[in-house]
Amino acid sequence: MAANQSNHLNRQEIDRVLGLKRKKQREQRACYPCRQRKVKCDSTQPCKTCRRREHPEICAYDVEESTSRSLAGEESFNPPSGMTTWASGPDVTQQSAVPSGSQMEGSFATPQPPSSQLRPPDQTASALQGNQSSDGPENEYIYSGDNSVVSIVRNRTHDASGSIAHEVGSVLGLQNTYSSYPFMDPKTPEERWKELLRIIPQRTEVLKFFHFYRLSAYPFNPILVDIERFEVDLCTYLNAYASGEFREGSQISDKWATDRSIGHISLLLATLAAGAHYSDLEHAQRTEICHDFARRSFQALRLANFLFRPTMDVIQTMLIVGNTLQNNGQSEAAWALLGTTVRLAQTLGLHTEKSTARLPGYIQLKARKLWFTVVWQDSLLCLCYDRPPVVSITGWTPDNTIFNRLDLSFTEIMHYMCRIALELTTSEDRDVQEVTRALDMLNSLDEVFQRAQPHLRRREDCRTLHQNLEHLALKMHLSLASSVLSRPALKRSHVREPLYEILRERAKISLVDASKAFLEFQALSIVPLRSWSMVHTVLSSTLLLCIWEETRNDAECRDLQQRVIEVFSAAGSVGSVGNAASQNGQWLSERHIRALITLRNAVGNALDQAREHGNPGENHLEALFPENQLFPVFPEGYGSLDQTGVSPISYLDSIMNVPLFDFSQENGFL
Repeated sequence: MAANQSNHLNRQEIDRVLGLKRKKQREQRACYPCRQRKVKCDSTQPCKTCRRREHPEICAYDVEESTSRSLAGEESFNPPSGMTTWASGPDVTQQSAVPSGSQMEGSFATPQPPSSQLRPPDQTASALQGNQSSDGPENEYIYSGDNSVVSIVRNRTHDASGSIAHEVGSVLGLQNTYSSYPFMDPKTPEERWKELLRIIPQRTEVLKFFHFYRLSAYPFNPILVDIERFEVDLCTYLNAYASGEFREGSQISDKWATDRSIGHISLLLATLAAGAHYSDLEHAQRTEICHDFARRSFQALRLANFLFRPTMDVIQTMLIVGNTLQNNGQSEAAWALLGTTVRLAQTLGLHTEKSTARLPGYIQLKARKLWFTVVWQDSLLCLCYDRPPVVSITGWTPDNTIFNRLDLSFTEIMHYMCRIALELTTSEDRDVQEVTRALDMLNSLDEVFQRAQPHLRRREDCRTLHQNLEHLALKMHLSLASSVLSRPALKRSHVREPLYEILRERAKISLVDASKAFLEFQALSIVPLRSWSMVHTVLSSTLLLCIWEETRNDAECRDLQQRVIEVFSAAGSVGSVGNAASQNGQWLSERHIRALITLRNAVGNALDQAREHGNPGENHLEALFPENQLFPVFPEGYGSLDQTGVSPISYLDSIMNVPLFDFSQENGFL
């Protein structure tokens, strides 16, 4: 027994000596800055890495340990290290920013974590950020599946630092090599700093437009993963701006010239673009300022080398910019940008929970929340366009505890609705038992909704303006989902089976509720008239009410149609709608303009009656949108669409989904 203990102690002593020797060899091989950044060092004086990073004067090899601790402590309280928690920071992306899915997983609905859980402990996590983050390619993490060579090497060699895996990835051509964005003019640090100073947000811009983002955009589309921390770091930015760190001609700031800090600035500019869209400015000025912020945000993305060095800030920035494009009527561009955003998110591993266990808890929460936001954007667009999604939830373990909890929030129910939307749009056999399947989905959605917070379920339980707005926003989104799930009954209006009758009744309720919720919402806020998804919901719902044989002669439905037209007419009369014939500056997409004009033509009889009674004010829309051959008029005899074999859904699709590109001209360059 004693002999075995002696052997055990001898092995421990051997391991200790070997460990000290390896540590000594590493310290002799790398300078202190390279050891701190965990990057390669060629052991010259000064080394190549320090020369490339333009700080050869601090390339030192014999640094006291106490100095090391002191420097690490100072870094943890200075930007950009202090700012890396703005929206998860670069250390998240370089360490595999992957969501855990411990609660929201398959159902995409769990309690939102408190903001304090999204932030690092004051010292430990800050030191982690300061010591493990790097702007160079040597320390970045790129997600690879289990069957990839890189992952096999990482797992088989117990490559905790990732250095071996990085080398293998480089050899196989699986790593980016550009340290700066190659498709723009600024190359040197001085040129990049000068360009950054040209586009940074001014103090007056931040104070004016962030308020609108916080009040009107964020509550109904919470893209920022930690809004409270974002606001704290916003104060840090304003203080730095006031102190002259961004003054023209000033020395390059080590705190703000890094990729990650520029990524933070890009994210701030994106929020200002969204805020400008919801501001109280006139349409022309609002559009110009919104586009300017979006352009500056995208330029900051380039300066941060977003395509080659994505971070969680980059993902959030692209989501907000894409959503702003969408709300300005450019939904096709938003769709295309979202595809790139999803790919960059997958590069970070946000689409799977598997590799998140080794990350700090606060990073797991941020990464998971960000992936759910990506899913939110994609699923809503897919639901409106009836296109296949590019996101997937197969990387998450299903969690059905949502059916056992009460007081679900607006965001939690939206996440569950997104799960339903993904299941609906990815199905390959929608025509097989689609009525039964649609009813099952509706029942599931109803069951979750019945577990919502009281103010979300009943308008009479709303106690504040914000609760009223949340109630109406959720009602619009759920009505859209319900109407889409009910469309099999609208496609087959001639079928009079019991299940189809149930689905038809549900379709009517959903379409009416969507129109009512929009009218009530716009009376309290400008949000529904400036949000693409809500505009799409009300126009598609009202148009279906107008052409569906079950509702087109209903007095309540006809009244809703007229009121919706009046709302858009009034908005246009104060300059919000603009000229339908213009290809620039319109906040309604071309598809929505087609729907609005078709709706106007469909209720032409009501407008004619108004003119006969000497009330021309009822005809604002006709003055704003004169009949144009670019847009279809409502077909003669639309009252017998069911007899002609054209279903209301097919006709709606012919209006909303007309191709915007002429592929017949693809044969030659000219």
